[in-house]
Amino acid sequence: MGRKKILLITVISIVLSVLVTGCSSGNSSGTTDQTSGSKELVYEFYDKVQLNQTKDQVDTELGVTPTESEQMEGCYGYVNQDSGFGVDVVYDENGLAYSKTLFYPDREDIAFMTTEKVTQEQADSIGDGLTYDEVVNMLGCEGTETSATEIAFDDNKVSYIRAWVNQDGSMLQIVFLTDGTSSGAMFFD
Repeated sequence: MGRKKILLITVISIVLSVLVTGCSSGNSSGTTDQTSGSKELVYEFYDKVQLNQTKDQVDTELGVTPTESEQMEGCYGYVNQDSGFGVDVVYDENGLAYSKTLFYPDREDIAFMTTEKVTQEQADSIGDGLTYDEVVNMLGCEGTETSATEIAFDDNKVSYIRAWVNQDGSMLQIVFLTDGTSSGAMFFD
């Protein structure tokens, strides 16, 4: 594995782990009902945030007061209090958004977007270097984009994380590198 790829995976893993535990934790007072959920509701804030926007632009666009992470400098959580969904945004030293991660109260709240059950065995069979379309063909359904991160040392190309979530909350997650190929699939019970 090349040094650049290892560095990229490390950066994505660090950002993801902080975002999963940090920016929006505890901010949701809204309630969700997965049976009446919609993709538009889930992505309402996420889709409004564009990488390279300033914090002021994001604040204005979303219209809510963000919560700053205690674990990561420059990380802010924006939650729609009516729905409980939102977006965590990481800003660079120039105040520009370089990473955004979908915030959802519980995994089950986004399970309705996965139309086929996913398993640990499928995760084990997904190797590195597959395109998103190849993964979709293997799993039988689209994944949910849960994160987009601009990688500065890779010409500001964007790496994505996609998830497939079962009704019981178990989840298959895959990082797609800036070249569009998979780099490890993880299954969470």
